[in-house]
Amino acid sequence: MSYRNDVYAKAIEIRKKDIKALKDYYEQGLETLRQSDPHFKELENGIATAGSAAAVAAFSGDEAELLKMQTLCQKLNAEKQKILDNAGLKKPEVLCTLCADTFYKNGGLCDCIKKIAKQITFDDLSSSLPLENSTFDNFSLQFYSDKATEGGVVPRKRAENILAKCKEFVEDFPKNSRSLLFMGEAGLGKTHLSLAIVSEIIKKGYGVVYGSAQSLFSAAEKEHFLFNSSSEQEDALLSCDLLVIDDLGTEFLSSYTSSLFYNIVNSRLLNKKPTIINTNLDFDQLENRYTARITSRFIGEYEMKQFVGLDIRQQKALK
Repeated sequence: MSYRNDVYAKAIEIRKKDIKALKDYYEQGLETLRQSDPHFKELENGIATAGSAAAVAAFSGDEAELLKMQTLCQKLNAEKQKILDNAGLKKPEVLCTLCADTFYKNGGLCDCIKKIAKQITFDDLSSSLPLENSTFDNFSLQFYSDKATEGGVVPRKRAENILAKCKEFVEDFPKNSRSLLFMGEAGLGKTHLSLAIVSEIIKKGYGVVYGSAQSLFSAAEKEHFLFNSSSEQEDALLSCDLLVIDDLGTEFLSSYTSSLFYNIVNSRLLNKKPTIINTNLDFDQLENRYTARITSRFIGEYEMKQFVGLDIRQQKALK
């Protein structure tokens, strides 16, 4: 998958900053040693002097002096290295062994830059994540009634089961995590638990894309028609480790977005990449809007969870 030049440029700048940060950290450590340990500074000066003398000896052909200065350099460098080791200061190594931090390999951009470009796209698509406000710990069951509905469902018991499933999803991710379809009226905790999952999956180091159906699909559609080809946004939706589509059913439905949504669901299932979808629509509404091709995959491949209860936002507002 190729990305726009500005994305690649941003990726290279990020890598340059990472390299500079490592070098700066090392140089700052050296300067601290020079200021705190006079012997370290003397060693550096001695190494420089011996190195210059060795160069002169080599130029003049004085092999005995050359050997003497080389031996002295080795001795001084060994002393210097011992001080560095005791201080825990190591000379920075290259971040990428494939390109040796040149950013290019075999005439093209190295995979290390492409990986950063991909993460930039993930981050851009998920830029509005309010992760700090939605965790498993602050998901409160007190807003769910412990009295059974007319259908015999106890909202609090249902919420407990869904919460347990979400935690299990994180623990098993990505190997045994089935895609999830969260259904139910607005304000029942679908987004909260989705964000709690996202937060934990990101901590585990996986690539996550989260957003409303409207924002995700419109971004992909805009870039698709702008460049008249598949976009990095579309690729990100297909390739990220976890995709979370919030508020499915609120997006503007065009022939492109319909095709894109089917491709997302189908491709991610085939590639065993979990997806979480939140919607306020019931099953009949989903089928009418997206056809039976989509809902049949939900039935066969997704684990569907129906949220029940009273709007939590309204309950909080009334307190």
